[in-house]
Amino acid sequence: MKKIILLVIFVIPLIAQDAFLNKSFPKIEGISLSGQNITFPDVLIGKPSILAVAFRQKAQRCINSWADELLVKYGINKSINYYEIPMLGGQYTMARNWIDGGMRGGVPKPLHDYTVTYYGPLRSYFKSLDISSKGDCYMYVLNSDGIVVDRYNGFSTEKGLTEMFNLIDSLSE
Repeated sequence: MKKIILLVIFVIPLIAQDAFLNKSFPKIEGISLSGQNITFPDVLIGKPSILAVAFRQKAQRCINSWADELLVKYGINKSINYYEIPMLGGQYTMARNWIDGGMRGGVPKPLHDYTVTYYGPLRSYFKSLDISSKGDCYMYVLNSDGIVVDRYNGFSTEKGLTEMFNLIDSLSE
C-alpha cells in the first residue's frame, strides 16, 4: 500500500509534467492586431517558431524580457516565426474592439501582424499547454512542423536566453 501511495505522490506528477512536449501546438484561432485571421499551428509550418503566450496584461514585461533579445538576434519573422498570443477568456469578447484598440496603441506597429489575440474558453489550453500560473509568460519553441520542443516561462535569464538561442539555431540547421 505504501508503494502505491508513493507512486501516486511522486511518479505520476512527473509523468504528467511536460506532457505538451513533442506534440503539435494546439489549434488556436485569433485575429492579429492588423486584422488578419490566423490559425496556429498552421501559420507556423516551414520554419522554427517561438510563440509567446500570456493570460494577463502584466505578463507583457515578461514577454519583452525574451522578445527584446530574440527579435534583435533573429528579426521579425525572417529566419524564425515569432508571434505573441494574448489569451483572453470568452467574457471579454464583447470588449474585443476596445481591448485590441488599446493593444494597437501599446504594441509597436511592426508587431501588429504577429500579435494575435484569442478570445474564448481557456481551460483546455491550461491543460494542453501545462499552464500553472496565469500571471506568467510562456515561450514555446516549435520545430518547423509545429511540434513543441521546449518551453521557457517567467522572466528571461542569460542562461535561458542562451539555451533558447542554441535550440533555435539547432532547429534551423
